Amino acid sequence: MMPGRARGHARAGVAAVEFALTAPLLLIILAGVSDFPLALWDRIAMAAAVEGGANYAFAMEQNASGNNGSVSPADVRNAVLASSSLANLTVTVSAPGTHCVQSGQGNTPPVTTLTAGTPGTPCADTTMPGTYMTISASYSYAPLMPFFAMLASTTLQENAIVRLQ
Repeated sequence: MMPGRARGHARAGVAAVEFALTAPLLLIILAGVSDFPLALWDRIAMAAAVEGGANYAFAMEQNASGNNGSVSPADVRNAVLASSSLANLTVTVSAPGTHCVQSGQGNTPPVTTLTAGTPGTPCADTTMPGTYMTISASYSYAPLMPFFAMLASTTLQENAIVRLQ
């Protein structure tokens, strides 16, 4: 028997052993990496549904011939759910309310908030208050790999504030 030939037989199964050791690790990494785009896809779908609800609320208020607060929070909630393909989407919609817009000067980045206003009474910045509705949605993303929850939150949230008038 030749010494070189014996050495060749000893290395014949090395590639198979290396593949058997690295393949599960590579599959776990691949599955984990695929969770990020899937979660992003669900977030985009949820944002589109909330946007559809805001558009519905605005359109219904504009068609109400000046009747402030005529849009129903339940109808807006149903519009959000109807425009979403996500199961178990939780949607809350506030009743229309009169608010003033306050811009947080000096904040980086500037933060805009709504403060309670009185109909017909000017706000602190001399503008008239408007009627606003807040739409909030949340969704629990079910990751493919359990360790995704250690890297990112599995609860996705989206909010929109729509000025009705």
